[in-house]
Amino acid sequence: MLRAFGLILVYCLMLLAWIAAGIFVVVMPRRFGNLLHENFALFPEVSSRDWGKKLFLRLAGVALLSFAARFIWGIRHLLQAAK
Repeated sequence: MLRAFGLILVYCLMLLAWIAAGIFVVVMPRRFGNLLHENFALFPEVSSRDWGKKLFLRLAGVALLSFAARFIWGIRHLLQAAK
């Protein structure tokens, strides 16, 4: 039973990380884009007038949130099947 709690804890932490990252990207796309640019050089620098880059990043954030929702749905389905 203790191993199951450890597994549940890991999945909860992963879920919270996806939700936090998704909300961060949706709320502050300029900061996230510049974070990617400065640390990894994966994304061009985002200025305050770059609406296309901000839109792309917000869509990526919504994709992260939808992935987290799908993850919750899968866990719910597994728990219902276990009963």
